[in-house]
Amino acid sequence: MEFQSILFADTSVELDKSMPAFFQDLHLDYILNIIKHHTTGDYQTDHYYYTFPGSRQLIDYRQQVFKDLMDRGLRQAVYNFCYGMKQSRHSYMLSLECGGDIRAAVYHLEAALLYWKALEMFGKCLDSFMPVSNGIELLKDYVLKHIAECQENGFSNAAAGAKEIFSQMRFCMDLNHEGVTINVKDNTKPGEEEQERNYLAELAVLLHGNCAATENQTILKSIFPNALEPSYLENALVKLLKKSNPGVFKEIQLFYKNYKDFYPEKLLRFEEEVQFYLGFINFKEKTEAHGSRMAVPNVTNTVAGTEDSSFSGTGIYDIALVWKSAGRGYKVVPNDFCFGRHPSFFVVTGPNQGGKTTFARSVGQAVYFSLMGLPANAALFTMPLFKGISTHFEAEEKIQSNSGKLKEEIDRLAPMMKQDKRCNFVILNELFTTATTNDALVMGKKVMAHFLGMECYGIYVTHIQELAEETENITSLVAQVENNSPDMKRTYHIVRMEAQGYGYTGPLVKKFQLSYEDIINRLE
Repeated sequence: MEFQSILFADTSVELDKSMPAFFQDLHLDYILNIIKHHTTGDYQTDHYYYTFPGSRQLIDYRQQVFKDLMDRGLRQAVYNFCYGMKQSRHSYMLSLECGGDIRAAVYHLEAALLYWKALEMFGKCLDSFMPVSNGIELLKDYVLKHIAECQENGFSNAAAGAKEIFSQMRFCMDLNHEGVTINVKDNTKPGEEEQERNYLAELAVLLHGNCAATENQTILKSIFPNALEPSYLENALVKLLKKSNPGVFKEIQLFYKNYKDFYPEKLLRFEEEVQFYLGFINFKEKTEAHGSRMAVPNVTNTVAGTEDSSFSGTGIYDIALVWKSAGRGYKVVPNDFCFGRHPSFFVVTGPNQGGKTTFARSVGQAVYFSLMGLPANAALFTMPLFKGISTHFEAEEKIQSNSGKLKEEIDRLAPMMKQDKRCNFVILNELFTTATTNDALVMGKKVMAHFLGMECYGIYVTHIQELAEETENITSLVAQVENNSPDMKRTYHIVRMEAQGYGYTGPLVKKFQLSYEDIINRLE
């Protein structure tokens, strides 16, 4: 097997270009923006987060690559390689925009030298690194083989030779009130017949503040318009140098002709794909700095819905809430759960603002990260191989719509139930809130029965206590309040127990003075 992709191994995958429907429900759009913020460079990685690997083998492939990239030495080498590639590609694009003149050849040579430097350094690091992942091992073999091929086909020697010849050109510019005089020097090496002079520094002195000087070089800031529009001074200088050093320019143009395309497609693909890992590693380290652990999940070989499938989590939390709460002194409460071995649903009841939706969202996030081959937002997490994620969260009624909220909910739910969602993980949040209790109960049972028949695991968040009656496939979970708390203070813990069969409106009625007596007193 040869190296093809650091994300998809040797498989061919069509990337999804649009954001999945469940992203907003699970706040994954918010999380992805944070990850992008911690991804260096201007790489476009969104579509990688939109596309599931699709197999247990690819999930394991990614998990192992992730472990290798947690090594700081290797990760720094990858950063350095990508930075070198970015510099090289910048010069390469300039060569394409210049056309076919000598400027294009010079930019092309510069791009090649930057590429070779980055490649050599990366190869040295990989050569001394002992990977545990198949992905990094294949990459290592490919890079070392590619370096050897560049040496055998003369690319490295040709680039170095062109650079050496080009660097020997010397010239002197004298600036005075009458104009600029350019004296082309011969190729005498510094230190032989004359002492080397820093002509650029001398020019900078004459130009006064129009430069930035360092110990070894002086950088002119505005003597030339830009990289693609040569000034009259540049054109005159190049014309003179071509006359006095025709062999140098011939050598550069020969390299431009013989090594037109030197970037291998696989390394260009690696440079972009590896940002998926690097960005998430930065995100993971920042999340753990906030006090929330992210662990590599165990995605079992069993498919969701089979008898021996296992699905449980310890210390699971809403990762979006962690980031929103950072620096505000809030503590995000983690929870534990364990599904039965058969396809089953958790029905979560309890008080408003008790953490029911947050719990459902946290499990959905962990399932998503696990299916992507990434660490999950939990201390421990084990799940079967789900084929996908389906969510339906309560949405505000659209004022411009001619239909009511119930009709809109059904219209959004219908595609989920008509499509093949077999062996998916499903989250249903507060369905049919505008229907009568009896209608919502009947419809809720039918919806759960449908997804159970599709061998799905799921979570149903609801206020309808009767939906939580336990069966072989339904487990009741309840959001907790503090015992003997007069205002029923929420603990945000979700535990397995029978639905309580009573509401939690008393404290709200008291807080907002909505009791019968309070209302009568205000009316008097």
